[in-house]
Amino acid sequence: MIVKSKRLIRIVILFMLLIFPLSAAAANHVVVIDPGHGGSDMGVKLSKSVYEKDVTLAIAKLVRKNLSGADGIEVRLTRSDDKNVSPANRRKLAGKSNADLFISLHVNAGFGLNAKGYEIYYPVSDVPSVKKSNSGEILKDMNQTRRLNSCVRFAQIVQKNMGRVFPREGRGLINAPVLVLQSLTSPAILLEMGFATNLENKKKLKNKKIQEAVADALTKSIKKYFSTDGTS
Repeated sequence: MIVKSKRLIRIVILFMLLIFPLSAAAANHVVVIDPGHGGSDMGVKLSKSVYEKDVTLAIAKLVRKNLSGADGIEVRLTRSDDKNVSPANRRKLAGKSNADLFISLHVNAGFGLNAKGYEIYYPVSDVPSVKKSNSGEILKDMNQTRRLNSCVRFAQIVQKNMGRVFPREGRGLINAPVLVLQSLTSPAILLEMGFATNLENKKKLKNKKIQEAVADALTKSIKKYFSTDGTS
């Protein structure tokens, strides 16, 4: 009986060793990066040949490249080339991917030639349910609050890292009903990386080194977010 028990224990241990790597692989975090605009929707103009759609795609690809060797993190893009993608399809991809994080990249414009710096938007939550006696509604409100808190936490991480690329140019965190962020179930932000209408910002955003620095800031932010994510 003792021999049989030892044999059974060995089989169980071997089985656990075989299963564990599969479980770890299945626990990957999925990050969906959304390069704003694309195709005929060119976004704001930075020069005769460079548009917002070009800068957002370049930086999104750099982030994907940076994280290609990261354990437990998979990056997907809402577009990987110059094509039109509707806001609805961008949100749809995030849903299909079961995204753990959604990042939309854009370049700002307007507010006068002196306006400069980066802004980080996070979505507004739905109106809290009045029917607090309904357990389903209570759970829905709790999930919305948890998601909103995660949005703010990630936005704060990005704000800190972007501040190293554009010192003293942070324009704050903004809670607004941004179309591409609404109706998502995952934590999400929209990053306006600078102003195309500001000569200094425009020059920086066209610079490959600055694009790499922005991508590095986002890469560090994503890693930091998941390393401190108590819910994962």
